Amino acid sequence: MVDNILINVKEFNNCVSKINKWYNKQTKILNIITNPYNTTLIFLNIIKLLIEENKKILYVWNGEQCNEEILRELKKEKSSFKYSCNKELDGSEDLVFINSKNIKNIRNYYDICIIDDISAYSTISKEEIRSGIEYLYIYAKRIISYSVDKVINMGNSFEIGDLIRKKVFAEPRIITTRVKLDEDIPYTLYDYLMWFKNNKRKVIIYVPTEDRINKVYNYYTKEIKIKDVNVIKFLKEDSTREIDSTYINKNKSTFIITNYIREYSMKTEGIDIVVLFADEAFYNYKKILYFCADVGNNTKDKSIGEVLLVARDISKDMDLAKDITRRYNKNIWENGLLKYWFH
Repeated sequence: MVDNILINVKEFNNCVSKINKWYNKQTKILNIITNPYNTTLIFLNIIKLLIEENKKILYVWNGEQCNEEILRELKKEKSSFKYSCNKELDGSEDLVFINSKNIKNIRNYYDICIIDDISAYSTISKEEIRSGIEYLYIYAKRIISYSVDKVINMGNSFEIGDLIRKKVFAEPRIITTRVKLDEDIPYTLYDYLMWFKNNKRKVIIYVPTEDRINKVYNYYTKEIKIKDVNVIKFLKEDSTREIDSTYINKNKSTFIITNYIREYSMKTEGIDIVVLFADEAFYNYKKILYFCADVGNNTKDKSIGEVLLVARDISKDMDLAKDITRRYNKNIWENGLLKYWFH
């Protein structure tokens, strides 16, 4: 097995069986619903089967190259098959990996299309995935959607729990306040920031716009003046070099104020996320779900970080994200996985 070690083998095997049963029927679409960053090895069996039958597979995901989790396992068992990463070649490939933003460049026909919106960080909306499925409908005989949602109401669907993590899923904490968050700070949030500082945590503070980045940065550095913390503002065009250097320093807390959501900020331990103006449309429930996944994704022990949603009101997306994370944890409890948590 590769980097992701299966801890729920029974549910994994059950999932593989359901995929195979679906494939042997005539239903065109299958929705598989799960939490962010779950394993993609559930598709290994069906991919191997189709390659043996000389059929063509299109794998759409949010990565820039190939899905290494699948590719490494395939190479262990199959010495010869043709694949390409993020582009179609001459149509002879057994397996084509392509980034989701390039869906509408597809011109060849496939026996199956797997749309993986789980294994890499995703900001794609349900509507965008649905649009991609509609475009691919004529190019793929069968389609599997792997997402946090039931993307399309056609076909079959089932839900699976976390197959690789030995910990609970972070549920967002909601802080409501009447203060102007780019000019002031609620006491509850200030207490959290002091706790983050004292524990030398790395904190990503998200705001919706670049203008607010500057306002929040100026307030935190000139008004609050929190000592012994690196406070950095990060804009989309900035180099990540300064942030990378602060991550190396484990003896000091770092607060990064940004509106640019990307994976680099999650490749370290001890991450917490503060979402300011969380009731604005900039933050849909899917972004919040990935925040919750990110604070537990790279921890080596049993701890997970915090996700704080700070807003004037509680939006539908905030509520929905909280409900979904609770559902994830209920699934973990029901599958008995939390016995690993306490060992």
